[in-house]
Amino acid sequence: MNVAKLVTLLLLSLATSAMADDELRFSLVKTAQSDGPGDYSWRNGSWEQPEPVRHLALLIEYQGSRLLFGTGLGRQINAQLDAELPWRAKRYSLVVPVRDQLERDGLKIDRILLANARWDHASGLADFPDVPVLASAKAIDYSQAATPPAVLPSQFAHSVRWQPLQFDATPVGEFSQSLDLFGDGRVVLVPLPRAGALGLFLTLSDGVRFFFRGDTLGEPEKLKIQPGGLQSWREVADSGFYPGWVQAYASHSESKSDPQPDLAQGNDRCFPVSAMTGAP
Repeated sequence: MNVAKLVTLLLLSLATSAMADDELRFSLVKTAQSDGPGDYSWRNGSWEQPEPVRHLALLIEYQGSRLLFGTGLGRQINAQLDAELPWRAKRYSLVVPVRDQLERDGLKIDRILLANARWDHASGLADFPDVPVLASAKAIDYSQAATPPAVLPSQFAHSVRWQPLQFDATPVGEFSQSLDLFGDGRVVLVPLPRAGALGLFLTLSDGVRFFFRGDTLGEPEKLKIQPGGLQSWREVADSGFYPGWVQAYASHSESKSDPQPDLAQGNDRCFPVSAMTGAP
């Protein structure tokens, strides 16, 4: 192969890499699964088994940065529970920490977004002691003041590199405040009322937007999913996207005349909020 062809291939490779860095993509990372949070319940004339809870982290890549929204269960989850809740039954299955999965694929993250300070969302923080943790001031206070079983102090015993978030008065959907992490409407955080948890809007290049609630991520879905497109986190998790990436799989069948999903009833869904282009 001559020098000209080598240079051409190198330039194409660099261009492809730059395009990949600029493209927003995400993937759900399953770290474990727990039995339902309660016992069987009597509904509709029969006993129903509680649905399992998936302990998830959301891996986001954009503009050369990798972020984690939540951490799922981490390497030290057994020791964390034994130290503070030795009587608590461990309902979760084999744990495959997000750090182990990322290291297996040679991936490093730059920042963690603390989706929720509760024990089943923050366990993996201890696996990334040198990574900055972006969190709402309310979540930081909650992590230091709440007691087991809501929060396990051992999960925050290391020197957490807190970076408190400052939201501005830019409304997004039903939310009166927001924070645009990259300044272009592609990755937008909103504060949720429960214990300082975060909501996350991700808008792909084709305008399809997904919404995640940090306070219920991985829990059984409580409302009926509307048809059309890639809509629920459950579909993403069951499809085995990690280490693959979700980029533009949602349907474009919606038109501007279609009614938009009600964010007030978003609960634990990840769905395309809109197939239209534009900032939040």
